[in-house]
Amino acid sequence: MDVKVFHCLIDALKTAGCCLYKDSIPILYNSLIKLQSENHFHSVYLWGHIETSSIDYYVAYGHQKDPIGDRTFFYTQDMLEWDIMPTDWSTLETDMVRKIKNKFYGDPRHVEIIGNSNKKSHETTEHPIAQNVELKFDEEGGEEEIININNLTYDDVVSVTAETDEIMETESALIGNPKLKHSIKEEDRLAITVQMIENESHIVPRGFFYKLPNGNITKAPYFKGLDHSEIGNEKNFLHVSQQYCQPKGLKNDVRPDYNGSIDFLQSIDKDVPKGCWASRLFSNRYFIIHNLLWPGAVYVQDMNTGMHGYFYSGYGLKNLDLPFMI
Repeated sequence: MDVKVFHCLIDALKTAGCCLYKDSIPILYNSLIKLQSENHFHSVYLWGHIETSSIDYYVAYGHQKDPIGDRTFFYTQDMLEWDIMPTDWSTLETDMVRKIKNKFYGDPRHVEIIGNSNKKSHETTEHPIAQNVELKFDEEGGEEEIININNLTYDDVVSVTAETDEIMETESALIGNPKLKHSIKEEDRLAITVQMIENESHIVPRGFFYKLPNGNITKAPYFKGLDHSEIGNEKNFLHVSQQYCQPKGLKNDVRPDYNGSIDFLQSIDKDVPKGCWASRLFSNRYFIIHNLLWPGAVYVQDMNTGMHGYFYSGYGLKNLDLPFMI
């Protein structure tokens, strides 16, 4: 959401269920203006807010010329000093982030350990002794004598305990083997999660971005938002991601009013699973569309003023059960 219209859409964000503290709004606004000035950005946006177990993260981005391919992401916890997000990670780290199901810890230096999925490494291989088991001892030159477990001596118990400790130490050494687990720093997890949410849920209305004849992309200077006749059609909402920014050829599913200068992004009507977007108009003023795959990702528009924006407020966890809920 553009910092210039952030104040005007606070009520719309609250209507959408976004968690924003009233005291933090002026602090965020001032720090974002400072961030824009220090980095010479053309525009700066408050991307969203990720809740953690301790101190929450606020995410923002800015761009100089290209509003799609030239974006730089930042995060903060004190709402004053912004740190740049990592941009270099491996496919393995992305796969690890997809497997994590717990909330963020709230410390960028925290290391998340992802162990081996083989549960046998955490279990004992020895069979436990039942309470009614009887132990047999052979005496020298005598017959075999049967002694109940309740008659065990202190030395016998100490011997069994020492053997158990040795087994546990061996298992701990196996679990601690770096070949059996992977780790990822929370700062990297945050950057990967933001990128995944950005790719799948950040949308803009059709006509907001304009492609010039030389290929450069810019914001349409006179765009005033969608009207009531357009908000009900999912084809009028486009993904904001470089992977969707590709020229379209002449296909059968091209809209009748196709315009190459504004229809160079992919619309959300083809998203999978079908029905992953839910929209509603509140009080005939605030239009809100939710992404159900990433709970907390919303697009809001004030129908009276035409001001609009995207915002994320959630735990950074994907709803993988959505196909079974629709």
